[in-house]
Amino acid sequence: MSDYSSSFASKAKSSNSFHSILDKKNEMTSTPIQSVIDAGNAKKNMKKVDPTKKALSDLIYLVKGVDAGRNAWYYVLVDRVKLQLFLKALNDDIIHLEEYGVILFSAYGDEPPQDVTDKLKDEYGIDE
Repeated sequence: MSDYSSSFASKAKSSNSFHSILDKKNEMTSTPIQSVIDAGNAKKNMKKVDPTKKALSDLIYLVKGVDAGRNAWYYVLVDRVKLQLFLKALNDDIIHLEEYGVILFSAYGDEPPQDVTDKLKDEYGIDE
C-alpha cells in the first residue's frame, strides 16, 4: 500500500501524467497510476495522439471512493482552472466530481478494467 502520510500536493507534483486518488477513512491521497497500467505494453501499442488531448493528460485523475455504500472508481478529466479547487475538495467527505470536470469513465468496483485504462492511454498518450 501507499504511504498515506505524504500530502496530496507533494505526491501530485512528483508523479507522472496520471494520478490515482484513493479513499482511506475520508483521507484522499495520490499515487501514480502505473500500478493500474500494465507496463509491458506501454510503447508498443501507442498510436499518434492528438496534441490537444496529450496536453490534457496531466489533468486525468483516477478517483476511488464509496458511492451508495459500494466501492466505485471514476476517471475524471479536471478543468485546469478548477484544479486547485478539486485538490482541496478531496479533503471533504463528499465530492461532486462533475463540478470539477468531465467524468470520462466510471463504474462500481475496486479497480478499473485494463481495457478502460488502455483506452485512456491510447487516446491521451499517457506515458508510463
